[in-house]
Amino acid sequence: MLIYSEVNIHPRFLQRKKAEFMVFPANVRFSRLSGLTSLALIAAFSLPLSVSAQTEQPATPTSPPPAQPLEGTDANQLRPLSQDNTVLSLPGGQRLMAEASSAVSAQNYDLAVKKLQEARQVFNQLSNFYQELAGSFSGIDNRISDNLRKNAVDNAQMRDEASYQLALVHRAQNKPELAVPLLVQVIKSQNPTRELGKKAYEALTQSQDNNVLSLPGGQQLMTEASSAVSNQNYDLAVKKLQEARQVFNQLSNFYQDLAASYSGIDNTIADSQRKNAVETAQKRDEATYQLALVHRAQNKPELAVPLLVQIIRSQNPTRDLGKKAYQQLFELGFVDSPYPRSSSDRQPTSSNQ
Repeated sequence: MLIYSEVNIHPRFLQRKKAEFMVFPANVRFSRLSGLTSLALIAAFSLPLSVSAQTEQPATPTSPPPAQPLEGTDANQLRPLSQDNTVLSLPGGQRLMAEASSAVSAQNYDLAVKKLQEARQVFNQLSNFYQELAGSFSGIDNRISDNLRKNAVDNAQMRDEASYQLALVHRAQNKPELAVPLLVQVIKSQNPTRELGKKAYEALTQSQDNNVLSLPGGQQLMTEASSAVSNQNYDLAVKKLQEARQVFNQLSNFYQDLAASYSGIDNTIADSQRKNAVETAQKRDEATYQLALVHRAQNKPELAVPLLVQIIRSQNPTRDLGKKAYQQLFELGFVDSPYPRSSSDRQPTSSNQ
């Protein structure tokens, strides 16, 4: 839902204030125009779009002139929105990109991040606005609709370029855990066959030390949690296991997204990413199981039970980890039937039935 603030425009004044935006993940693919609305992420990644705007007051007027009604005013005499001055425009976003580039050249990465985030917000807002207008005019005036759809694609392209540049800045800051989600978003939006999609995938293949958002990073958290359990420092163990679960879950979702993006384009990459998704999901469930055991040791079964149920849903009751999770539920008294049941526990089949 789009939320607008209404602005009364005085015929003598047309003022503006920079809009604040809320980012949500890229949803526009370029393989076809109908892909402008793609499936939402993991989340895993989507937030509602919000636009807020309000006018500034004139500088300390002694006696403000009486407001004149707009009714009867010649609309042609009202000044149009200046694309050169407003932030909510393609030139406005490009100016932010240029300012970010200058900040990078000066190695002022914090400022570069700020400007690139603002640019992404601007382009994302514009793309969605043009996309909605195109849908509104579809079948009514196809010339306007096609032109607006082109604007939506152009701004989505600029958003993805800003996302890619932001990912590079995060890499320069030695923050790959912030760069990886952006690069995955770019690939999903652009399609792996496009130039920007290829560059984003290449950046993903470049390893970086001390990357928390990686399989070794998650395993390191698991090791730290194990040490904390040995020292009976359960609060620290819980913290490390929760972080490990989050890392493995994010990785699994990212790998799934990449597998879907490359399916039918490069099946070798797609199969590899799908395998990575399964492996990291397995690690996530193992971290979840260990976290449930720690909660049991803390005498907090109300925290352990939901985790154990999640494991059974993810693993399937026939798998080893699923069986272990069910056994924990049985020992907690949450369920009253053991699994797998022994032959003596099974009811004999009646020959008359």
